[in-house]
Amino acid sequence: MGTRKKLANIELVAQLYSAFESKTIPKLLELLSEDVEWGEPENPYNPAAGTKNGHAGFLEWINIGKEAEEILLLELNQFLTGEDSVAVTGFMKCMAKKTGKIYTSDFVHLIHIKANKIIKFQEFFDTYAAGEAFR
Repeated sequence: MGTRKKLANIELVAQLYSAFESKTIPKLLELLSEDVEWGEPENPYNPAAGTKNGHAGFLEWINIGKEAEEILLLELNQFLTGEDSVAVTGFMKCMAKKTGKIYTSDFVHLIHIKANKIIKFQEFFDTYAAGEAFR
């Protein structure tokens, strides 16, 4: 795989995080494929847990997340790229709005790309810590 494609994948993912930070929903949707699969680990206490599909599912996830928690810190540490994917490692600090409890966790976001669009986003983090904050 060429360096140019790796850089393009990283740039696409960097745009995703930038759009999240600025809360620019139209830009987020522009970066996602129409049938994107967006997921985070199942957790009976986390309202945003599970997998959502398509732009409608992604928007549902955004709205649930906005109501359920506040991201206090999202620190991106490393971007690792493969032929059609980027893994982002980092650290997050979030507050469950219902309980006011704060949790922290390292995370990995695995992002799959096809035709310069994000087709799958899978988040991995400490679901126990999150669940305890929401409980």
